[in-house]
Amino acid sequence: MIKFFRKIRQKMLTENNFSKYLIYAIGEIVLVIIGILIALQINNWNINQSNLKESSEFVNRLKAEIKSNIGFTNEEIKRTENQKRSSLAILKMFNEDITKLSSRTFDSLISICMANGNMDFRNGTLNEGLNTGKVALIKSDSLKSMLYGLPSLVEEVRIGEKYCNDDLNQYFYPFIYEHISFRQMDSEHSKYAEQIGPSKFSNHNNLDVLNILKFESLIDNIFFNSNFQIGNYLKLKSELENLYKLMEERK
Repeated sequence: MIKFFRKIRQKMLTENNFSKYLIYAIGEIVLVIIGILIALQINNWNINQSNLKESSEFVNRLKAEIKSNIGFTNEEIKRTENQKRSSLAILKMFNEDITKLSSRTFDSLISICMANGNMDFRNGTLNEGLNTGKVALIKSDSLKSMLYGLPSLVEEVRIGEKYCNDDLNQYFYPFIYEHISFRQMDSEHSKYAEQIGPSKFSNHNNLDVLNILKFESLIDNIFFNSNFQIGNYLKLKSELENLYKLMEERK
């Protein structure tokens, strides 16, 4: 094709027809520019199609990850609500006659209150999207904004978990180990009761801690910390559910 146009130009030059040559040259330039623009448009279209496909595949993987995280958050909400109920039940025991309380029930409530919070949260796909720019390929501005803000919400939950766990580890556990007979608990309620055998301190009554002010304060802290952390989990769950809903609407 190039040789063909070159021959035409050479013929015009040999005929000394410069005006025709100039018009032809301009026309040829215009055709080349049009060809380049068409090629660029096709290339841009191909890039856009590739980006749309990549974005769609990424969102599908992210949606599955978010669905899993909604489940993990629900599990942690359930655990923390159980901890809240148990601490409240113990607080009510302070106003009751110890001789009429069930040691087995009390021991079970103590075990629940001792549980640390550590939500299982998968963020591999989200981190991939944030680090590689795949989140930026998503067309929905509201969806992108929520995805960019999600790590901050997760961090709030982690900070809350650390605060609650530190309170348990630094104050509650040391007190419990000093005043509660775990061997007595295990010898009565554990599946390893026969192997463990009875405690040397069989006369020790775990319920006696209900007469100690510090224990009441520790249980009160667990109740309020649980309430606080449930709020963090519910906030995260709401955001995850809204994200999932937006992704479903993209279908």
